[in-house]
Amino acid sequence: MTQSKKRKKNQQRRRGAQVSGNPQVRRTASPSGRLGPFLKLLGEVAVAAEEAVQLTPNPADQLVRFDIEILMRGANSVKAVRTLLEQGHWEAAVGVTRQLFELLVNMEHLGAMEDRGEGTLLFARFGLLQMLLAQQRKVAYEQEKGHPVDAQLAATVDHHLANDFSDLQGAPRADGSVRWVSSWCRTDTAQLAKLSSDPMRSYQYNLLYRVWSEQAHAAPGALIANMFRDSEEGWVERAISENDESSINTITFTVLFFLRLWLELPNVPVSSERVAKWLGELSALHGGPDLPPRPWTAEEVSA
Repeated sequence: MTQSKKRKKNQQRRRGAQVSGNPQVRRTASPSGRLGPFLKLLGEVAVAAEEAVQLTPNPADQLVRFDIEILMRGANSVKAVRTLLEQGHWEAAVGVTRQLFELLVNMEHLGAMEDRGEGTLLFARFGLLQMLLAQQRKVAYEQEKGHPVDAQLAATVDHHLANDFSDLQGAPRADGSVRWVSSWCRTDTAQLAKLSSDPMRSYQYNLLYRVWSEQAHAAPGALIANMFRDSEEGWVERAISENDESSINTITFTVLFFLRLWLELPNVPVSSERVAKWLGELSALHGGPDLPPRPWTAEEVSA
């Protein structure tokens, strides 16, 4: 009986703390509550992509497998953005959205090549080169730390780098050491955005890599605004509104980039009707002049 009274008293104390009379304590809906419809759309799109992968014919074919892996990386990015935004972390989500953008402009460039299969092979070879270079750096790190090294593996890595990727070498450095090209297509993200058939890519690049760059890198510019935020009446509401606006913009870009990416992968089935439906929902939810009512024409969606 005594324990029961004590437990009830403690519960009352906890409830009292939640409804404190302190004017600096504010109770607001969580980001997942405020952004529920947007977050639901992110989840629906990602799940649909995973389901499409399960229905993709000939998954053992290497070109099909390539498209599947690209789509799954994109779907995982969509889910990561959703997870971060559920907690209100739009600044961290921006970095993941940038990954989606890079996937998209690379796949757009690949799709514009005369021989997509040959381009896919080059993309894969560059990926193998990156993997071997990473292994080489790991071996060097282990040696510097005095850790045991697999000598046979290190020799194999060095052999492949010396003999199998001469076409991916750039002009040698001043000291004669090998300089590797920086991308599979010898073009950076900014140039790929300019080469895209979508004129919006350059504007999107500027926003993601210049306006929002401080957020992606946690640079001083990302922190200074909060340091000088005033404490006048309504500052909490203004901060939440600004955060929600940035979150919605991040979601908008994430959905647009991912759906366009999916359409760039010819070996993974996609329903043009569902894409049009998602785009319509996004436009209706966004409700602002910055997002056109139809980001693509019906012909583009069906292509």
